[in-house]
Amino acid sequence: MKKKVSLNDVEPAHLEGRDLRWIITDKTVGADQMSIAIMHCFPEAIVKPLHAHRNIEEVIYIVEGQGQAWIDGEIVDFVKGDAVFFTANSRHQVRNTGKEMLVTASVFSAKTSSDDYILYNESMF
Repeated sequence: MKKKVSLNDVEPAHLEGRDLRWIITDKTVGADQMSIAIMHCFPEAIVKPLHAHRNIEEVIYIVEGQGQAWIDGEIVDFVKGDAVFFTANSRHQVRNTGKEMLVTASVFSAKTSSDDYILYNESMF
């Protein structure tokens, strides 16, 4: 199994407000205890839907841009170089508050995918 994957080797999932590339998964490198996704969130876009990860923690590291995260009723502002922590099962949503692309690296404490998200109908932004 491969030990390295390039961002350009992974097809993006085109989701509302963003493109998401799952770079570290069981399929890309054989990871069975974690996942990493790179998100490109369009200027002034909102990541939809509001969601949670069942029994999985997530950290987003801000590679480029700025924005806000809504986490269980709290608004957290962030900029390039920050890391934002989402506890397991927390309802959360992100928005790009800038005019440039917001790029994040999401690290999950267990393997997951967009198909495993708990989705909510409402939007907090």
